Amino acid sequence: MTLLSTLISGVAYGVPLFLVASGLTLIYGVIGVLNFAHGSFFVVGALLVTTIIGSTVPTVPTFIIAVLAGAAVVAAVGMLTETTVVRHLYRRDHITMLLATFAILLIVEGAAEGIWGNSSRAINKPEILSGSTQILGTTIPLYDILLVFVGAVVAIGLFLLINKSTFGRSVRAIAQDQVMGEAVGLNTKRVMLLVFGLGSALAGLAGALIAPNVSVSPSLGHAFILQSFAIVIIGGLGSVTGSLVAALLVGVSEAFAVAYATYLTGFTFYILVAVILLVRPRGLLGSAKLGRA
Repeated sequence: MTLLSTLISGVAYGVPLFLVASGLTLIYGVIGVLNFAHGSFFVVGALLVTTIIGSTVPTVPTFIIAVLAGAAVVAAVGMLTETTVVRHLYRRDHITMLLATFAILLIVEGAAEGIWGNSSRAINKPEILSGSTQILGTTIPLYDILLVFVGAVVAIGLFLLINKSTFGRSVRAIAQDQVMGEAVGLNTKRVMLLVFGLGSALAGLAGALIAPNVSVSPSLGHAFILQSFAIVIIGGLGSVTGSLVAALLVGVSEAFAVAYATYLTGFTFYILVAVILLVRPRGLLGSAKLGRA
C-alpha cells in the first residue's frame, strides 16, 4: 500500500467511528447520559440495510434509500427509547443510567437476534461503487471515497447545526444549564428528545454505511462501540470536533498499523487512549458540557 492509499483507507475506516462517537458525544454533552445502547442502534442500522437490499446488487438510488431508511428507523427507535425509559431517569445517578442503557442494549440485541437470527449477513455494494479509481497514480476504492465524502458532509452539517442554527443555540443553552433553559422558555424535553434521536440516527447511519464492508450479525456492535467510547475519551467528552479528530487519528493509526506494523493491528486505539489520558486526561478537546462544536 502507498502512503496515500493508506491515508485514505484510514480516514474511511474512521468515518463510521466518528458517526457513532459523535452521536455518543451529543447525547452525553446535552443530556449527560453515556448511552451503552448506542452499539445496538448501530447494529440495527446495519441489519435493516441487509434486509432492504437482500442478495441483489443495488442501484445507487436504492442503496441511498436503504441507508437513509436505516438511519431514520434507528432515529425512531432512539426517540422511543428516550420517551419510554431514559427520560424518566434523568435525575437519577449515573450508575442507574448506565445500567438502564445496558439493559436496553441487551433488549435490542435480543430482539435483533429474534428477528434476524444469529447468522452473519453480507450485502453487495452498488456496482458503480465496487470498483476503484486512480488518484495521483494510486488505486483508491470508490467506496472509501464515498465514506470520506459522507464523513465530511456530516461533520460540516453538525458544525452548522450546533453553531449556526436556532436549534443549535437551544442545544448549547440546555447543555450549559437545563434549569436556566427552562426558565427562559425553552422546551427542554423536546430538545433532548431530538438530540437523542439525532445521536441514534448517526449510529444507524454508521451501521448502514459499514454493512457492505463487513459480515453483519447482532454482535457486530461490540467492537465498534468499544472503539467509539475510546474515541469519545481521546477527543474529550462533550466535543464533536474532538470526536472527529480522534476518529481520524484512530482510523489512520489503524490503517498504518495494518500496512506497516501488523503486530499492532487492533491495539492502536488502546495505545492512543493510554497516551492521551496520561498527557491530557480531559481528552484533546474535552469539556464537561457541549459547547461550540
